[in-house]
Amino acid sequence: MSIKDRREREKEQRRNDILKAAEKLFLSREYDDVSMNDIAQEVELSKATIYLYFENKEELFFAIVLRGTEILNSMIREAVKKAKTGIDKVSMFRMAYHKFNQEYADYIRIYNYFQSRRFELAYNTDTCHEDLKNLSSDDLPHISEYLKKIHELRGERFVIMRKSVQEGIDDGTIRPDVNPAEAAVLLSSISKSMSDIPPDHKKLLKQQGIDREKFVLDVEDLIRHMIMNHPPGGSDSNQL
Repeated sequence: MSIKDRREREKEQRRNDILKAAEKLFLSREYDDVSMNDIAQEVELSKATIYLYFENKEELFFAIVLRGTEILNSMIREAVKKAKTGIDKVSMFRMAYHKFNQEYADYIRIYNYFQSRRFELAYNTDTCHEDLKNLSSDDLPHISEYLKKIHELRGERFVIMRKSVQEGIDDGTIRPDVNPAEAAVLLSSISKSMSDIPPDHKKLLKQQGIDREKFVLDVEDLIRHMIMNHPPGGSDSNQL
């Protein structure tokens, strides 16, 4: 191994060590309770060294949010790939989202915080993710690459859902009068709400003997019957 390769390897290892330390702190504390000094102490490096790799605390936070987002998108891609019909792809998408919420609750928490108004995002988040891919660093020199990638992945999830609905319309499992984009927005909004159920609603469900798993399955059944195509005299043979 050349000296240059060794240095690059050491540099990448140090960057990963910083991310690991930051992730531990951001996943266990609130954003305001984590400082660059805390991260430096956790990774046993000087704060000046950390600034060689990350511009500020926000960028480090975005890097951790991106890690969770990549896991979520990977789980969704794999789940949707296994389904054969459009309506089943819609169900598998959402069940993957719920599985991620269950297994990676801390990532969901920081992602919800990321979407709050705390951060003045550097570009209009209404921008289509296809457009973002075509923008160079010269076009947007002030935008964190982590931030850009997060929104690209967010756009990818929307496209997967929209295409799944359209496929369901094409194969006859979803009503032909359903608008794929409108349905994707609605189902994405429901998924986000399901990850942050208010305490009083959780208490009400508990009083009714409904735990989280049952509530998730009941919601999926409701959504399925809301969008599914009902042929005359037919019945739904694809239950969750």
